[in-house]
Amino acid sequence: MEKRYTVRQAVTMTGVKSYVLRYWEEELDLRIGRNELGHRYYTPFDIQLFLKINELKNRGLQLKAIRTLIPQEARNTYPSDLAKTGSEILEGEAVEIEDIPVGTPEEAAEDMFMEKQKTSKEHREDDKKILEFQEILERLIHEEMQRKKEGEYRCRSLDEAIRKKQQARREAAAACDGTKNKRNRQGCR
Repeated sequence: MEKRYTVRQAVTMTGVKSYVLRYWEEELDLRIGRNELGHRYYTPFDIQLFLKINELKNRGLQLKAIRTLIPQEARNTYPSDLAKTGSEILEGEAVEIEDIPVGTPEEAAEDMFMEKQKTSKEHREDDKKILEFQEILERLIHEEMQRKKEGEYRCRSLDEAIRKKQQARREAAAACDGTKNKRNRQGCR
């Protein structure tokens, strides 16, 4: 069974308030799992996703931009949809699934081994997807930071040109004032 975290644990792990997590869930169209009572729970994938979103927000990206960065499959599926055990929820009722006879103990052990291999393969695929997602985010963040640096450089050079122009005007005005004062002093004598 996949590890699940409560809202309080998610808040502690991410450093983000619970109402912000709910807001992000709504604005970014994330599907967060819920237990039998309808309470939210978070998976390790959700925690990683929230940490990345928080990092992007701290770097200055808006939620609209972040939404375009999140893969569609991360938004539309519960990671736990694939791993429900013991019961299914049908129209709000919990219905127990009957245990199917396994056969011999050897067959049961082989089935358990195959299930572990399958789960291990799914985890490797999930890890691969998370790493790929992180690489894409890092590349996009790097590109955005480069654009910001270029914009800041352009603004700095414009500011410098404006300051030089203002200084030249002040010096010209001071020179004009100096000649006016000389004329006024000569006219008073």
